[in-house]
Amino acid sequence: MKEYRRELRKLAEKLMEIMDENLGLEKGCIKNAFSGNGEHEPFFGTKVSHYPPCPRLDLVQGLRAHTDAGGVILLFQDDQVGGLQILKDGRWIDVQPVANAIVINIGDQIEVLSNGRYKSVWHRVLATSNGNRRSIASFYNPSLKATIAPATTAEEAPQPLYPKFVFGDYMDVYVKQKFQPKEPRFEAVAALGKQSRS
Repeated sequence: MKEYRRELRKLAEKLMEIMDENLGLEKGCIKNAFSGNGEHEPFFGTKVSHYPPCPRLDLVQGLRAHTDAGGVILLFQDDQVGGLQILKDGRWIDVQPVANAIVINIGDQIEVLSNGRYKSVWHRVLATSNGNRRSIASFYNPSLKATIAPATTAEEAPQPLYPKFVFGDYMDVYVKQKFQPKEPRFEAVAALGKQSRS
């Protein structure tokens, strides 16, 4: 498991470099933001989930729809039993299980850093009756002390669509509002920042 986590962390960092390039940012911009410009260690964690078969689907909701709070999420999902869905154009779409594949998801902090050019993905997991579903999700998130704000390039400084905040403050809001629309979370953390500055 240590080797698996080490390789996934490298993959997450490579993906962030690709996003930097795609957004016209300096190489390492997102990683630097996640570490508070090297002052803090970004968080990398792994969660193993087990969803047993459910005989009464009419009584169980599964994992409710939400976006992930952090940065880059790498999901190794069961290749036999589905259930993961993403919201696209107002419709829930199945993420088909594929053997030996890693599903890449981005969280709210990438949305903020990209000033909305990348969007965090609404997703859910439906209960199923046709077998055990297992997944391994690895999360590359900012340090709780990292300050997150829309990143700008040397050529352009677009109007920021998101507030500047400390990730730990965002998490305080997120744990209470995880299954609610994300826009009020951004507003709430912006209000927290204004209170702390006054």
